[in-house]
Amino acid sequence: MKRYVLFISALFIIAALMVSCGGSQKAAVANSDMETIADPFQDLTDMANQIIQAGGVAAVGQGQSSRMDLAKKKAVTDAQGQLAEIFNLKVNKLKKNFQEEIGSADDSEINEAFSTVTKTLTSQILRGAVTKKVKYMRDKSTGKYTAAAVVVIEPNVLNKSILDEMKTKRPKLYERFRASKAYEELKNEMKDYEKQQNQGY
Repeated sequence: MKRYVLFISALFIIAALMVSCGGSQKAAVANSDMETIADPFQDLTDMANQIIQAGGVAAVGQGQSSRMDLAKKKAVTDAQGQLAEIFNLKVNKLKKNFQEEIGSADDSEINEAFSTVTKTLTSQILRGAVTKKVKYMRDKSTGKYTAAAVVVIEPNVLNKSILDEMKTKRPKLYERFRASKAYEELKNEMKDYEKQQNQGY
């Protein structure tokens, strides 16, 4: 009787081990269905990030169409929409730095001036945006093209537009701004970007 009990117990243990191993195998099979896919446009994203770090404004847009030219047009339009948002963030950051430096966070003149800069320049700046690079992928089964485009507003264009707008509309505030560290940062951005471009980035 004792041997019979031991035999039954052994069967239960073996069965449990088989179920456990079988479960692991199923999990392994499920995991094998997962595939890591590299971003085909990562190099464009890296390019945009380098331009942003140098003080410019850049974005990567994507578009899809059965025609290559329309896919590019959609990608550029997508990137321009992102550029408008990034430009607004840049102007707001510039305003904040200027306000903190002169200790006048509630200065209505500063708020109004930078708000005017944003409204006036957004459309003008986008018209001056440059398409730096475009890549295409084609789906063989559908014949459709996917395009990705890096669209850039270079620091010299961007910052000069901001300064010119402020100088024209708010000359007194412009003189205060020229004496600030925020102004020096803009000038340095333009120099750094020019140096980067000369080095072939």
